[in-house]
Amino acid sequence: MNMKPRRVQNSLGVVAINEGHSLSLPIGKYNLDYNRKFFIFDIIPMGAVRMTHSDRWKINPNHIDPKKRQRKCVSKYFSFKTLLQQQAKEIGFVLGEYLDAVYIIPMPNSWSEKKKKMMNGLPCKTKPDCDNITKAVKDALKNNDGDVWWEKAEKRWGFKGSIILFL
Repeated sequence: MNMKPRRVQNSLGVVAINEGHSLSLPIGKYNLDYNRKFFIFDIIPMGAVRMTHSDRWKINPNHIDPKKRQRKCVSKYFSFKTLLQQQAKEIGFVLGEYLDAVYIIPMPNSWSEKKKKMMNGLPCKTKPDCDNITKAVKDALKNNDGDVWWEKAEKRWGFKGSIILFL
């Protein structure tokens, strides 16, 4: 009999805690680091959509039969990806092995001008989730996003939606 060797467990097998300092993030207004190279995409950030099996063959959002129409969120997601790919091609951006991003979420029109001025540049703690936006960006800009080994992203409020990617 040809038996495969059993895989060796490489973890420590114990839980540990270090009583060092916790991470403290400044919650103040965002200031763009002009010392680093960055690319600004004029597009409102959107999170990745959870796909169903039928999303593979439902490709027409305006189909006559309502049961064969593509879902609106899927159509919006594919147009987001296409627009992001077009803008990246125009400015010559290629996503490497790491992603450092700032997502500027547009403030709602229902907010007063006073509240908009106060919230501009502050952290955005509403949906879409930061990791879902990162998933959508990697999905649009990489054929194989598994080789991205480091990522840092943050969401901020702004007057106009955009995506800032640093190199």
